[in-house]
Order: sequence, then structure tokens, then C-alpha cells
Amino acid sequence: MLISVIMPVYNTSSSLGDAVKSVLQQSYPEFELILINDGSSDSSPEICDLLAKTDKRIKVVHQENKGLSAARNKGIEVASGDFIAFIDSDDRFDNEAFLNFYEASVQHKDMTLYVMNFDKVYGNISLPKKKNKNKVIVDKNELIELIFNSSGVAFYTWNKIYHHSLFQKIAFPEGKIFEDIVTTYQLAKKSSKTVITSEVGYHYVRSSNTIVSSSFSPEYYDILTETEHLYALLKIDFPQLKHLGLQKLMESMISVGFKLSQAPENIDTEVFKQRLQQDIRLYQEEIANDKKIPIYYKVGIKFLQDNNSLYKENYKAILKKRIIGNSSETEDKSL
Repeated sequence: MLISVIMPVYNTSSSLGDAVKSVLQQSYPEFELILINDGSSDSSPEICDLLAKTDKRIKVVHQENKGLSAARNKGIEVASGDFIAFIDSDDRFDNEAFLNFYEASVQHKDMTLYVMNFDKVYGNISLPKKKNKNKVIVDKNELIELIFNSSGVAFYTWNKIYHHSLFQKIAFPEGKIFEDIVTTYQLAKKSSKTVITSEVGYHYVRSSNTIVSSSFSPEYYDILTETEHLYALLKIDFPQLKHLGLQKLMESMISVGFKLSQAPENIDTEVFKQRLQQDIRLYQEEIANDKKIPIYYKVGIKFLQDNNSLYKENYKAILKKRIIGNSSETEDKSL
């Protein structure tokens, strides 16, 4: 069984070698590693080509800079494996990740999605996530609910290995950040059998130099438009879970609101503040009427609408702490 491992590469020459090494050192050897150089301007293209000469399982594709989604989509296009895995070029797989996956696939021959536990790495310090429970899921409702509620499952692309058939008619949205949100939902909805393991298979290396952890930028508003799309899909596909989609949309509003509240006053921030208020008004009635939404989410939205200074004071002290404890994707990417 061949695993196609897709690694987008963009100006990560300092970490690229370690990421590739974590793939090449896998206990299970049946894989191809596809390096998609997405228009890097550092030495990453040359490193990719040199690495390909060291191992015939490495393939390199060079393209103009089009962003993470386009790089992943290109990797899917050229992949020849039965299953597809993703790794960011500053992260690492655990050495036993593919072997654990293979053993699960032997036990569950009709498995279409495999979810690994992961940890977060800060320099030399590794902080394990709250462990997933070993599970085999055939009920789509159960899987979708776990993606929303379990921080070890969540909306991340890289802690999962996918049967190639799941990507038929599904692609990552190009030109967006927070590209995982809707795509992961769509892939999970198609999975007929999902195996979740408590074994840590992925090491997520935290960096402060990313757009999602920086101050507000217009691109950051993608988190709201993507969760809005997610909520619209969820209301149609799983109406009994729509409160989870609304809650996630509110998380995005609260996060965008905080970044805007910290940003310097200029034309861009004023435009997006007005846009955020308009988006909140669109869902105001649904928010008020949904009794399954925790009260602190509603309080956060109310502060955001009515009193900007009070909102800023309460965000870090109350809202961030409470919402992080109940969220998944936003834990690492928006709060």
C-alpha cells in the first residue's frame, strides 16, 4: 500500500531538511514524498532538488507562488498512492506514524480516513495534546461532532491520512488562509469508516512568524468567511448539529474582533470593523434563539457589538480562556 506524502515548501530552507528526514525515517517504507516548491525565493528549491537525488521516493514539483492550497492541490494531482498524507515543511512526523497507519489499514480494510494524535513543539519542549481515544467511526454524525469538539481531531489537514477517493470533486480553496476548515469537513463527510488513534503521529512545531498568529490583516478575515461557509453546509447536511457550526462562526467573529480592536486605526481596519458588524447582524437572531450556545459566546458577541473598550478588557481575561477551553481549530490558529 503506497502513501503519497505531500509537502508544500515555501521559504523554509532552515526546517525543510528535518521535515523530509522525518518522512524518510519512517518504519513503514512504502511511500512517495512529493515536494511542491511554491515559488520559494530562498534556497528551498535547490534543497528540494538535492534531496530528490538522495532517495528515489522523493519527487519535486516547482511552480509559481500560488499559496498553500494550490500547492496541496498540485500534490494531490500528481499523487499515485492509495492514501494521501500532508506535512508542513516546518513540522515532523513521528517515526512510527506510517506503520501505525498501515496496521490500522490491515485491521480495517475498508478504512477511508485515519486520524493521528499530535503534540505541539515549542523549541526543545514538546507538549502533548489531550489524548484521543481509540475509536472506529462509521456514523458520520459522530465524526462531524468530534471534529468540532475534540482538539485532537479538529479541522487540521496534517493529522489525518486520507483514502485518495475522498478527494474526488474536493479541493482546497485557493487564495484563502484557514483552507482546512471547509475542506476537512467535506472530506470527513465522505468517509465511510474512520479510525482514530491515541498514538501521537505528528509533531506540530509552533512558530510566531505566521499570518494566523500575527496582527490583523485583510486575509485574516478568511476565518470568518470560511466558518460562515461551513455553517451553511452544516445546516443542510447535519441540521441537528447546526449549533456547533454557529458556535464556531461566533468564535471566528470574536477572534477577528479582538485582532481588529488591537490594530492601528486606518481605512482598512475601519472597513473591516463595519463589515464585521454587518456579519454579526446577519446572524443576530439565530445567535439569540439558539439555546445550545454557551452564554460566554453570546456575551462576547454582545461586547463586540456594544462596547469596544469593554470587549478588549474582557477578551483576554474571560473570553479567550473560556473559548480556548471549548474550541479546536481556533486554539492554535486564531486566538
